[in-house]
Amino acid sequence: MNNDKGLGTRTIPVTVDKSHLVTIGEKLYTEKSSFVRELVNNAFDADATEVYVEITNDSVVIRDNGSGMNESGLEQYFTIGSTLKKSSDISQKFGRKRIGEFGIGKFAALAACTRFEIETQRGDFRAQLSFDKEKWALDKDWNLNMNVLAPQTDGTGTTITLFKPKITLIPGKIRHYLSERTPIHALNFSVFVNDERVSDGILTGTHIEVAQATPHGEIAGMIIVVPEGKKLEHHGVAVHVKGVLIRREIFGLSLVHRIGATRITGRIHADFLPVTSSRDDFLRDSDEFIAFEGVMKKEIDRALRTIREEGHRKADIEASRVLRDALQKIGKAMRRHKGIFSETQVPMGHHGKDMDGMDDDTSKEGEGYEVSKAQFLPSGSEIDPALKDMFTKDGKNIRRGRGILGAKSVVRNLTIAGMEIAVRMEHLGDQDESIISGGVIYINLDHPLYQTYRGKDDILAIHLARVITKELTLHAGIVNAADAFALQSELLTDALREKKRK
Repeated sequence: MNNDKGLGTRTIPVTVDKSHLVTIGEKLYTEKSSFVRELVNNAFDADATEVYVEITNDSVVIRDNGSGMNESGLEQYFTIGSTLKKSSDISQKFGRKRIGEFGIGKFAALAACTRFEIETQRGDFRAQLSFDKEKWALDKDWNLNMNVLAPQTDGTGTTITLFKPKITLIPGKIRHYLSERTPIHALNFSVFVNDERVSDGILTGTHIEVAQATPHGEIAGMIIVVPEGKKLEHHGVAVHVKGVLIRREIFGLSLVHRIGATRITGRIHADFLPVTSSRDDFLRDSDEFIAFEGVMKKEIDRALRTIREEGHRKADIEASRVLRDALQKIGKAMRRHKGIFSETQVPMGHHGKDMDGMDDDTSKEGEGYEVSKAQFLPSGSEIDPALKDMFTKDGKNIRRGRGILGAKSVVRNLTIAGMEIAVRMEHLGDQDESIISGGVIYINLDHPLYQTYRGKDDILAIHLARVITKELTLHAGIVNAADAFALQSELLTDALREKKRK
């Protein structure tokens, strides 16, 4: 038990070294150009309609026509960690949702220069104030000198000048930076960099609208799936809070392993999300962000399904096209070898339905053979029962490889000299390259060779021609293997020679 008696109460000062305080900007704002963002957003909060950023070798000037500051406003401006914007988060003139929360954005400028100057006017009050980081850190006085000036007509607004910046700012890059990190789409608000207006580029592609409610607020915006092959400068979806980009998110996507992940971008607004004081990340353990992330993961899955469906359709078209080309080559070769399959009739397979816009063929009746239009069937449907039993278990396909594109099977028929050959391209796993079943030649879309040649139509057509001529000669009733091989070689040689004669 402690029996010590109190001998009185005293106070001790809590001292903050100014040399530490003035480095807030350097520590808090790791992105050197963030001071431009913060000052432009301060102008938005002050109901400015226009902000001009002027960049030269010797200075950076940010000038706005907002409400400006009076003397008490300047005092508030230099109050560290002011809660004014939190207590008054709607602007007076335009009713804007204010972006700033912590009252420390001006210290971002200290990461770029050692001295900046503020000139501001509200009504009849106009003043100029200079902040020199090095002098202020050494001075024992915590006050700043303010010069009161004669007011100007229509001079309302604020101009902040940074002298001799320590970093190089490129106007074009700053323009792009501000297009993402300031609310340039807000009504009555424009930003200019060296007299050129800041605007964002419109990406082409599939636009997927997002409009979801959460217990904390609305999520709205657009996810964009850009065309295949287009290179994105930044991956991920830009998440904005109060019109300002906080960061890009991929929401758990693996850009390496998920097909189409690198094609997803867009812009999402979620004003209810809490952000860090440096405004470059979210408070990720908050209920708001957890709810937001759950919604966005579902939206990203929807975008990935769109990409996969697009890939399926493209793969189906490619399969249809190369099968036509292969059959045309074979038809031309067989035209010069009439009668070689006189004892063999390959019956027609089941037909599907034409899919508009997926075929550009047509028949070659004038050349002594005919290739039918492509017919498309759901993969695995209407195939020979014996074949189906080989590749299914409990009604499920057990051989199709993961990540294989193409959702349909493609059927075409080659008619020549009274004989009809039915060829069907089907997903059959990654083993056999072709099979004949029920009188139909099945070519395996999942075979590694087919997948290797995908996107190279000429080579893929040659691969199909080889597979089809192989199956034809194997089932032509030729007993001697050498004779069968010679026949296939002759047919394939003629089919490929035809291309060179064009």
